[in-house]
Amino acid sequence: MIKSRYSKVESLKIMGSAPNLALGPSIEILVWNVFKCRKKGWLKDFTTLIHDKNLILLQEAVLNSSFDNLFNASSEHQWIMASSFMSVKTSIETGVKTGSTVAAVEHYFSASAHGEPITKTKKMLLATVYPLDHLKQSLLVINVHAINFVSFEKFKAHMDQISQTLEHHDGPILLAGDFNTWNGKRLKYFNELATSFLLEEVEMTRQPRLSHLFQHLDHIYCRGLETVDAHVHTQIHSSDHYPISLSLRTLSPADIKQP
Repeated sequence: MIKSRYSKVESLKIMGSAPNLALGPSIEILVWNVFKCRKKGWLKDFTTLIHDKNLILLQEAVLNSSFDNLFNASSEHQWIMASSFMSVKTSIETGVKTGSTVAAVEHYFSASAHGEPITKTKKMLLATVYPLDHLKQSLLVINVHAINFVSFEKFKAHMDQISQTLEHHDGPILLAGDFNTWNGKRLKYFNELATSFLLEEVEMTRQPRLSHLFQHLDHIYCRGLETVDAHVHTQIHSSDHYPISLSLRTLSPADIKQP
């Protein structure tokens, strides 16, 4: 029997503080799988990328590392991290982390029902809700790192957890992260799920990577939000994923389609 290098934690931690009361009407966003902050130059790239962002969605984020103070001491963003596993050797936790210039009024996290092979590690979904400027509706933000290296049925089960989170929110939605859509079957199911909630994918020009089998794994979907600009930072190599910067604008309730 292979002994796992990881142990299950499935916990949530809130760090830093948010200076603003509401998001919008313009919202600047960063989405990035940061590869456990392992690559040289990550900290410099990260601090440059986040300085003007209202929302930051990270996958493979870490806790109990040398970077903790950056988040604990932040007065620009409230950070919420949902950890799914911890290194037995270093005690560093890994999961998804969402930062915002506005404090979340609700938060929820859910680990995948199944673990990945050998390590048995699970992947995480983090949902946070934020008030919107001049709107009675709130924004639901779902930060996802989807399960990998498993059967389609186990991948489908994780996607269905996203569906359960979406179905109770009738306002604007931002759904983003690393969905590990390596093949057409996975991508088709995920797209059908998103479409059923009237979510539209943000289109962007990007460069496929050999390490991702030339498939796009990172996706951003929106409802009740207009895409002003989307930019993939292909010049940044401090992760095995490119960071994505996004500018969105809130719509009036009359312009929002309802599922």
